[in-house]
Amino acid sequence: MVTSVDVARHLGLSQSTVSRALRGDPAVAPSTKERVLSGARELGYVPDAAARMMVTRRTHAVGVVVADLTSPIYPVIVESLQNRLLERGYRMVLIRDPDISPDPEAVDVLDRATVDGMIFVSAREGSAAVRRVLDRGTPVVLLSRDDVNVDVEAVLADDRGAGELVISHLRDLGHTKIGVLSTLRDRSNGRDREDGVRAAMESRGIAVREDWIQHLRLTHEDGVRAARKLLETEDRPTALFCATDAFAFAALDAAAQLGISVPEELSIVGFDDSGPSRWAFVNLTTVHQPIAEMSYEAVDRLAGRIEGEPPSQTRKPVFPVRLEIRGTTAAPTAAVLT
Repeated sequence: MVTSVDVARHLGLSQSTVSRALRGDPAVAPSTKERVLSGARELGYVPDAAARMMVTRRTHAVGVVVADLTSPIYPVIVESLQNRLLERGYRMVLIRDPDISPDPEAVDVLDRATVDGMIFVSAREGSAAVRRVLDRGTPVVLLSRDDVNVDVEAVLADDRGAGELVISHLRDLGHTKIGVLSTLRDRSNGRDREDGVRAAMESRGIAVREDWIQHLRLTHEDGVRAARKLLETEDRPTALFCATDAFAFAALDAAAQLGISVPEELSIVGFDDSGPSRWAFVNLTTVHQPIAEMSYEAVDRLAGRIEGEPPSQTRKPVFPVRLEIRGTTAAPTAAVLT
């Protein structure tokens, strides 16, 4: 096996200079660093991760916990996290949220000997997994979720403020019969989106009908069932706000099954601005959240905790959102209103 000593001998440099160049020490001149990296590649040098861990007491790996990769927004989040982690010198270890997976102890595999920190993308309030990780001293950052029950940093979108954008748009079109497909209430982002819509409706004198608000698990099947429940009645909403694009796609599916035309007979608004929402045949009106920027912020905050940087005074930054108006919203027709 080629060692750093071999690289140093080959280049005529000291072993300490080669070691510092290989670990990215900023004090090493860029030309020297490039020379060392080139020589290392030429000789086939492979860094000994185990030895580096023994010296630094760090694994240079970060655990990322997600709920369901079938959601159209999760691949974007995972890719953004991985790209930023690589830029910061970390590998990513991906696992499914143990609070909802068949393996409730999966998170215990990622202890301090395996990862330096963890980013939870799926945590529910009161998550046992988050609490276990914090109790063993592993740095944690929540992304697109919050949990007031634990002392943890979180990177959030303005989920509640989105309600004002959505209801303002729907009311301007003439909608007053508005239903909601939301997450279960223990998911802070879905709850805040629902509460924002409720507050915006109440401030405009629009009746909030509890039977038109559905709380769902994150599955397409549940979304279709809930949407059909609202749409199969004679007195039905003329518009639906969906707390995720995935729920909006389920609502579009349900409307198609029932022969309800979108947007002529039903307006639908999603949340995420996922890739499929921009496809021409979908063309979904949806709330855009800057998920790539949020993911970068989550990585930077976690890396800061791992590397001993003092935390920011703003422990829970909130990123602004905007409404992307596309083809699934329109004024309700006279026939729908009667």
